[in-house]
Amino acid sequence: MPIVMDHRVEDRFLAAYERYQSMNGTSGPLSDLSQKAIERFAEVGFPTRKNESWKYTNITPVINRTYQIADPETTTVDGIEGLDAYRAVFVNGLFAPEHSILDGLPSGAVVESLHGASEDDLIQTHVGTYADYHQEPFTALNTAFLKDGVVIRVSSGVKLDRPVHIIHVITADQPILVQPRTLIHAGEGASIQVVYSTELKGSTSALINAVTEIHVSKEAQVEFSDLQIGTPTTSRVTNLSVYQQNQSKFQSDVFTFGGEITRNNLSIHADAEHCESLLHGLFMAREKSHIDNSTFVDHAKPNCMSSEYYKGILDEDAVGVFHGQVLVREDAQLINAYQTNRSILLTDTARMFSKPALEIYADDVKCSHGATTGQLDKEGLFYLRSRGIHEKDARRLMLTSFAGDIIEKSPIQALHEVIYGHVDRMLS
Repeated sequence: MPIVMDHRVEDRFLAAYERYQSMNGTSGPLSDLSQKAIERFAEVGFPTRKNESWKYTNITPVINRTYQIADPETTTVDGIEGLDAYRAVFVNGLFAPEHSILDGLPSGAVVESLHGASEDDLIQTHVGTYADYHQEPFTALNTAFLKDGVVIRVSSGVKLDRPVHIIHVITADQPILVQPRTLIHAGEGASIQVVYSTELKGSTSALINAVTEIHVSKEAQVEFSDLQIGTPTTSRVTNLSVYQQNQSKFQSDVFTFGGEITRNNLSIHADAEHCESLLHGLFMAREKSHIDNSTFVDHAKPNCMSSEYYKGILDEDAVGVFHGQVLVREDAQLINAYQTNRSILLTDTARMFSKPALEIYADDVKCSHGATTGQLDKEGLFYLRSRGIHEKDARRLMLTSFAGDIIEKSPIQALHEVIYGHVDRMLS
């Protein structure tokens, strides 16, 4: 039976939590965490534009709607064409083993439902540790409703031969709230690639509030690709929190295409020496779509490197936001940290707000940031047209090349053609 929310904003979500708990809510070791999270959410409420990090994104129209927390339904799963991967499928937030393909995982690699693994010491130790529900209201809300999700564990020294593809299928005939939860733990020297995508069935509106926590152990490597395909009635808040240990490498590639309102929060805590953190993002929007990327890299120890590179293409009345922050703590010497945000506006009514920032308390570092926003290069366009290329085709070539700079950074080759296809769709 779907749970229908009431009519006030925070109170509606709090009432829905009470009904959810009484019917089928979080139990066992995670119940205390759930209770603490809802109490924190009740204290802070949803963010407003008075909050500096939400200054350019008004979430009020989305949270004012009445949503259901829906049960799983019978559906189909499309996947990503050409991607050879292990597959963990969730329907309306709950694990769907009948659609998942997990046979053949190497010894030492486990992909399972959070609900089935909640008694595990690793789950109790890591869930809620990196995603800070005290500071982020949407993380608090997700944690309060925590019941199921996906857990990926890769033991020390294990290197997966194929990516793990997490697919969230959302299907309902009424506006729906879905709150996916993901925990990835890569042991010492382990290596894993994860692809995360969402499939929207039907035309109903949806609010996706996703939380992902990743622990990258010593000398481990994790590559996380998030493919976000939106619709004019889909809004999304993602919170990705990463903890890195000595000599580890983490790479994030976020590809966002459309949607009503999208807010991507990415937080990196490099808590040891010789960590490498690579953050890449491509976002494209048109009509009245709004896409906000907010990043935070915390360099707590010396001899580390981080590089952020985000690009956006905005058409019609679309709005883009990039808010990047790098913190270099006092004892974190010999840090190399770079931020770059470049955006193209295709109309006079599209808008881009870019705010890269560095907060540095060490004196032996190499850090830089930069942002550019403009229109298509007229000289480049003239050059292509002078070679006999039609203006429309020339524009498409230039924009595809602009986007390709980010696409080609993805280590998963099978994604390249798929993402180029979405770029072409957005430019049509």
